Amino acid sequence: MNSNEITYWSTFYKNFNETKPSDFACFIVNYLKEYSGKLYILDVGCGNGRDSNFLSLSYPTTGIDISVVPTTTNSQLQFIQGDMTTIDKSPYNVIYSRFTFHSISNEQQEKLIQSILPDTFLCIETRSDNDNEDRTFGNTHYRNLTNMEYLIALLKKYNFTILYSIESNNLAIYKEENPICIRIICKN
Repeated sequence: MNSNEITYWSTFYKNFNETKPSDFACFIVNYLKEYSGKLYILDVGCGNGRDSNFLSLSYPTTGIDISVVPTTTNSQLQFIQGDMTTIDKSPYNVIYSRFTFHSISNEQQEKLIQSILPDTFLCIETRSDNDNEDRTFGNTHYRNLTNMEYLIALLKKYNFTILYSIESNNLAIYKEENPICIRIICKN
């Protein structure tokens, strides 16, 4: 991620005061209830930490972001500033990624996927390239809208099994926005 992107996200999250968890975070907590083992979540690209906070109510959670470090007093939650593609993922068996994939390059996507250890869930929600959305957002941020077939092929390349997938609108409604999004839950 270049310095323009870091500046963009730092500015964005200074002005983004949403604390309600996303629908995707709620969906993931319900989905993971079926799993009987102990789960440790890494929220990659956590932004202001709203989903990390919610996820930590059910599971120990670490949020990582390149641009901001939210604060917390929750003992099940920690935030770190760093690169999600290079962080040691061995303590985690769930990688949570909401609206991160369309904010990074294809190379960063592959590096992230490749770094995930065996027997780990990967939960992704990303904006689809099937939306009529402009790829330039603001003055400096470019959205790398995600192609479903590309993403599934990339996951299979690294031996992930797709457990759940959908591409639709009505998944991430926010104010006047209702983008077409992709949700994938997979495990390697």
